Amino acid sequence: MGWTEDELEELWRLTHLSDLIDALSYINILRSASLDDQYSRMLSDETRYRLKHPLHEPEDLGDPDIQLCMELFFSNISESAYKSVCNAIKRRHPNTEVYSPYVIKRKVEELSGVEPLRSDMCLNTCMAFTGHNAELTACIRCHEPRYDAKRSRVAKKNIPQQTFVTLPIGPQLQALYRNPRQAQRMRYRETKTNRVFHRINIEGRQIDVYEDIFDGDQYIQAVRDGRIRPGDPVLMFSIDGAQLYECKQSDCWIYIWVVFDHAPDARYKKKYVLPGAVIPGPRKPKNLDSFLFPGFHHLAAIQRDGLGIWDASTDVEYTSHPFFFIGTADGPGMALLCGLAGHHGRKGCRLLCGFPGRHTQRSGHYYPAIYRPNFRSNVQGSMHDDFDINNLPPAGSDDYHANVERLSRCRTVGEYEEMRKETGITKPSIFIGFADNRVLRVPFCFGSDCMHVWSFNVGDEMVPLWMGTFASKGGDDPTQWPWAVLIDKDAWTRHGALVADATPFLPNSFDKPPRNIAERMHSGYKAWEWILYLYYICPALLLGVLPEPYFSHFCRLVRSVRILGQYKITREQLEDARTNLLRFVDDFEKLYVNSRPERLHFVRPWLHTLTHLVGETENKGPPICSSQWTMERMIGSLGREIRSQSSPYANLSQRATLRCQMNALSVMYDFLDQDTPQDTIPKGAIIPCAGYVLLPKRDSTPTPVGQVEGQAIYLGMRERNIPVAQRPRVLKWSRLRLPNGQVARSLWKESMMTRRTRMSRNVKIQINRSIRFAEVYYYFQAGDNKTFALVSLYGTPNEQIYQQSLGTVIACPYRGNADLRVIEITDIKSVVAMVLHKFPTYDVPLFYMIERPGLDIALLTGDGDVLADSDVDSM
Repeated sequence: MGWTEDELEELWRLTHLSDLIDALSYINILRSASLDDQYSRMLSDETRYRLKHPLHEPEDLGDPDIQLCMELFFSNISESAYKSVCNAIKRRHPNTEVYSPYVIKRKVEELSGVEPLRSDMCLNTCMAFTGHNAELTACIRCHEPRYDAKRSRVAKKNIPQQTFVTLPIGPQLQALYRNPRQAQRMRYRETKTNRVFHRINIEGRQIDVYEDIFDGDQYIQAVRDGRIRPGDPVLMFSIDGAQLYECKQSDCWIYIWVVFDHAPDARYKKKYVLPGAVIPGPRKPKNLDSFLFPGFHHLAAIQRDGLGIWDASTDVEYTSHPFFFIGTADGPGMALLCGLAGHHGRKGCRLLCGFPGRHTQRSGHYYPAIYRPNFRSNVQGSMHDDFDINNLPPAGSDDYHANVERLSRCRTVGEYEEMRKETGITKPSIFIGFADNRVLRVPFCFGSDCMHVWSFNVGDEMVPLWMGTFASKGGDDPTQWPWAVLIDKDAWTRHGALVADATPFLPNSFDKPPRNIAERMHSGYKAWEWILYLYYICPALLLGVLPEPYFSHFCRLVRSVRILGQYKITREQLEDARTNLLRFVDDFEKLYVNSRPERLHFVRPWLHTLTHLVGETENKGPPICSSQWTMERMIGSLGREIRSQSSPYANLSQRATLRCQMNALSVMYDFLDQDTPQDTIPKGAIIPCAGYVLLPKRDSTPTPVGQVEGQAIYLGMRERNIPVAQRPRVLKWSRLRLPNGQVARSLWKESMMTRRTRMSRNVKIQINRSIRFAEVYYYFQAGDNKTFALVSLYGTPNEQIYQQSLGTVIACPYRGNADLRVIEITDIKSVVAMVLHKFPTYDVPLFYMIERPGLDIALLTGDGDVLADSDVDSM
């Protein structure tokens, strides 16, 4: 006999009430976690002893044969390839001892100290049999048996149907200090913290530039309170679904740890990102706390008991207490981590500001609308007054802990339902299981997820609105939407072609270029493609296409995201972003919704999230420092290492485990370190000045140059009092590596390439505090081995386009030989894209400039010059 609808609804409610009880149970265990309790005994006695009494000097491998095999093993080749190479070595050098992959794996685990924890889980990914659920023999949700009956009978012991792997963070953190050079790197946070407090306490200055989490109010306060101390690693937790195969939904979950003690140029590299767990799919975990428990219990235990650290750079052993700074995930993932109502709940804000949503009649979905729609009748729960966009409640306005206490006292389903709706909390977050002095207070430990918001969330709404394909209700005709400028199929096709046409102009340092969105939007368009498309290409393509006031409205978002996407944000820029973001959110409702109830669903949660981003920057530093980009790259990196298509989950777990162990050993043993030292340069290159490297190819001998080029070089050298012939001969160099890591090529080099290439010869330069854009012809040396570049300056940016786009489109005419200049290579600040485009109403095609996201952005002054933001602030 089947379930009736009423019975199913009641069962759903009872399940959610049991989730509350389950969450409280996990939290209570975490609060008393210890390295000596029953849950820590999943680790071997030796590993638990090492956590309190760290090994000092790494074991001397001695035997060169095992070093050879480990180096070979670390080259990331398959086991069959490893065996083939070992056999070849054995044939050539019979006296060489080669070791099997099994022996090397055991040696790697022994030396690294990283011991994986394997836990049983439901075959349908409902829950893991951990914590207080460790003794269950069947899933409490789907009732799937825990053990495989057939295999268990054969083996005469319980064989789980599915398991997942957790990689404890303690041994991985200890490894980061067991090499003098690496231990020194781990003091970056301490150095930066001292500088911040010197500026605040000694110089009496407030934070005027946000460069890292250390400039955020929450970190500064935690240090003042003594919750973060020197030697305590500061951690970020990040979790996301992983799509192992293209054109499939996320079919497993991975979480990682990022260590903020490393400098930004190191902490996000895969060598220093610490894998935490791999949770097999194919379904999304229903009880995420149960899967997080092994790793979180381990962290809570070393926070409580202390983690033994031996600092190889000072030969000092001490006890540290890692600090949980922030946890990030995408929207659905954050709902599970936070224990809050879904994004369509009445109070759906992940930062617990208490902002109440609104809904239409006969709909249980709430939307974070600032203005009350013109309802025809009273809609209970949606009739509250309009909000002032400049006085929205800040993050943490609701008393989270008091509300959790009220929720935990619920004893009936009715009480629970009423309290859940009132507070927006479905269950307490597992984060409150950590000791109060070892974690940022909820909700400040929750991330704002700028990556998903800026890319997928914005793109999934704004583009369908322009296309006229966004869901319409109540007779609202999309063909009458004034903003639906891409509703015509031919217009959409042309728009997509223009996006694809930009690819040759985008340097390789810009990573993956956006594909033709008209063809690829629904087939795996990546977050990075969305960023480049929405915030760097769209403003130019929509100028003259998207009518006012919709175009300038969109440009407010573009301007703000470019600012908040930098690694360095000034106080003035932050205020600029605040003004434009709030104006964007406010005007969105006025322009697109216009108080019409049938358009209330236009007000998606990401719009409300935008109102918190500036405050989150003040609290936790630039959003990009604690974003999901690191998680995105880790998923791609591990996914590429999968060797077995028949058992991808098991293989992915093995690769993650091996990644942890190899990372640990690579920081302990210099001979396994695959990183190229910063002071090494390719063969044939030279370092003309600090941070800049001239790279081959180059001419073998000086050659004469054309008349126009020669005249420009002659005048440039005469200005610098360097003697040179009127028709000079120069030794041309083709490429220049900049201090930011970008490689600027030259017209001389790229014109010789036969295959299609992406231009990397356009640069942003600074001359006498003014920023200009130029095309590099080539590099050369003159005088006392000083290095110069011959460049063609682009013309003055079009002021009208700049003003129309609120400063988001800088479009310049190309001048070629008409304006050649000689500049010093130190004048070159970054590689940029100059994309050819025919703007409507302009007769001559112009080149619009795109800077790589994350780098300092350029702004125009009123007289047509361009100034770098840092220059504007210092004037």
